[in-house]
Amino acid sequence: MSPTPFARSSRSCRLSSAVSPVAVGLAFLALGQGGAAAADLPDSVAADNAEIDEIVVTATRTERERFKTPVATSVINRDMIDVAQPYGYQDIFETIPGVEIQGGARRIAEEPNVRGFSDEQVVIRVDGARQNFDLGHRGRFFVDPDLLSGIEVIRGSASALYGSGALGGVISLETREAGDLLRPGETYGARVKLGYRQQGNEPLVSAGAFGDLGVVDFFVNGVYRQVFDDLEDGSGNPIIDSEDRIFNGIAVLGFDLGDQHRLKIVADILDNDGENPTNANAVSSDTTVVDRETQERGIRFNYRYGAPTLDLIDFNVAGYYQKIDLTEDRRFDNRVDTSDFESFGIDAYNISDVYDSDLISLRLTYGVEAFKDQQSGERDRQVRLQFPDAERSFVALYAQSEIDLFDGRVSIIPGLRWDSFSLTPEGDLPEIDRNRVTPRVSVGFSPIEQIYIWGGYSEAFRAPSLTQSFADGVHFSVPLGRDPETGIEQIVVNQFVPNAELEPEETQSYEIGIRAQQREVLVADDYIEASFTAYRSDVDNYIDQRVTFIAGPPSFQPPAGPLIFPGTTSTVNVDARIEGLEMDLRYDAPRFMVALAGHAIDGDNRLTGAGIGSIPQNRLTIQAEGRLPNWGLRAGTRVTLAAAQDDVPEENVIGESYETVDLYASWTPRDGTLEGATFTLGLDNIFDQTFSIFPTVINQPGFGVRLTASYRFGA
Repeated sequence: MSPTPFARSSRSCRLSSAVSPVAVGLAFLALGQGGAAAADLPDSVAADNAEIDEIVVTATRTERERFKTPVATSVINRDMIDVAQPYGYQDIFETIPGVEIQGGARRIAEEPNVRGFSDEQVVIRVDGARQNFDLGHRGRFFVDPDLLSGIEVIRGSASALYGSGALGGVISLETREAGDLLRPGETYGARVKLGYRQQGNEPLVSAGAFGDLGVVDFFVNGVYRQVFDDLEDGSGNPIIDSEDRIFNGIAVLGFDLGDQHRLKIVADILDNDGENPTNANAVSSDTTVVDRETQERGIRFNYRYGAPTLDLIDFNVAGYYQKIDLTEDRRFDNRVDTSDFESFGIDAYNISDVYDSDLISLRLTYGVEAFKDQQSGERDRQVRLQFPDAERSFVALYAQSEIDLFDGRVSIIPGLRWDSFSLTPEGDLPEIDRNRVTPRVSVGFSPIEQIYIWGGYSEAFRAPSLTQSFADGVHFSVPLGRDPETGIEQIVVNQFVPNAELEPEETQSYEIGIRAQQREVLVADDYIEASFTAYRSDVDNYIDQRVTFIAGPPSFQPPAGPLIFPGTTSTVNVDARIEGLEMDLRYDAPRFMVALAGHAIDGDNRLTGAGIGSIPQNRLTIQAEGRLPNWGLRAGTRVTLAAAQDDVPEENVIGESYETVDLYASWTPRDGTLEGATFTLGLDNIFDQTFSIFPTVINQPGFGVRLTASYRFGA
């Protein structure tokens, strides 16, 4: 049965130049082994490490042991987030194979890339609610990492349960609530966290309160961050216009209504303003920098009823409303762009345990989802064709069965979803109406308790975004200077070309994987776990944006010019293939941990053989950590090795290889006057490497120091 939309894990989880950085990282680990660390959690590290039976929900919408789920899935619990000491989502996902966070050093531009699929090709859900906003270079994350209790990731096609956009997978964020912070015997408490990052001269303040009054529980928290100075890359060059300020607040109310009724209501706000270029993941210039203000307001609810005497009823429903407003005031000419986006929807499903025995068990999940997105844009109070006024609506039905045979040694999980959607622009462009059916079947087999072999076939689709289908007007203008013979000013004016004939992207994906685990390997309470996955996705109607710098002969604008060269930006459908390998290996003991996570991804246009611009660099991350649980100490290192990405479309910038080393440590006093406090230290990119994460062209920050001090109390 599924007690919440997201099941929390109790397990703790979590590397450049050549040999020298790796050696230094391992040397630091040796120090950590002699005087290293424990988690910022009430339970002991030893207890955390002994538990490897993680439960996942997102993969099937039901509770399943992750090890025996025939889907590529990862869990990031609160302890892993604390170890990352995140100032953005890139910090959190460094150790997850197949996942990159793109957008560059400006965190407001962060967007996920899963298996080479990016933007709206990845579904983001927050507390069970879809997060559909996607306006190029403006980011897709609107929850501060300090407000999260955990994250689940599905890697691979998942439209059979989650509909449009789940080509690359699903990232499911779950925010904190009172139960995540209260310890046994406590009814209320508070927490405060102060931090500082030397890069950007950035302070952090987070404060909140929580409690359980019986029928009602609550959690309220606010987070403030501000980058006062431009970040600097490894060469000491400023990442120009990277200052910003963020406030994120959340209020959570939970109601236990008796007889297995549970209602949770979450309201959040985010205010961000900063000096950034219009394309926030590009190099800034005097003509592109804007004063950007972003406001997000959201409310969502989760309701669950699990009939105490009926295995056929476990009813769950999530509803939401989100509004995002952006204002961009371009400094050099005072041009003002506004972008308004609203989304609301509902997702309801029931889980029925139809039959359960040692020989066979059958569980059915079936539901309905509906949502609508609306957007509008203005430029200097006039219609803005680049962000057209339009709306889209979706209605879907879905069903899944979980068949487990021979006491769970064999699992067969088929699923099917039907989506009907419409895209409606204002003006003369035609409405788009489509429907899609997306199946999935996964099979798993455990020949012995320590081995699990699985494979699957799935289909997925993504409807074109409103902007991709209907964007019009000027995309950009580039002055070319004066003609040397005539002296006439020359300029390129690039225009969007709307395409109401765009077909939905569709994938047919195959994957196979093997997992192995063993407890009590070298010492008491240790374990080792390994996972390997291979996949291939054939993509039909891949939506590709094509920019033709000069598309035809120039025209003269009388009486004195300029000479205008026309350019076009269009979206077209092409066919592509993406395939890859993923690896995850971890050894965990009470006093020591080492983990490796990596991926290799290749993607090509199936017709021309040319590369695809969204394929990230191949990457290997090595993490090692030493701990002294009784003292509440931990220290570790993270080494990241990324290969060059030169299989790119013609004229695209290639991604250079890089190697970085990070160090971290934390202390959580177990008793005395400091009990309840946690102190952390992070040293980022200790060799001051200059690098960027493909396909973003701006560099990541160089060497930096992070410090935090937090304190919680309860009674």
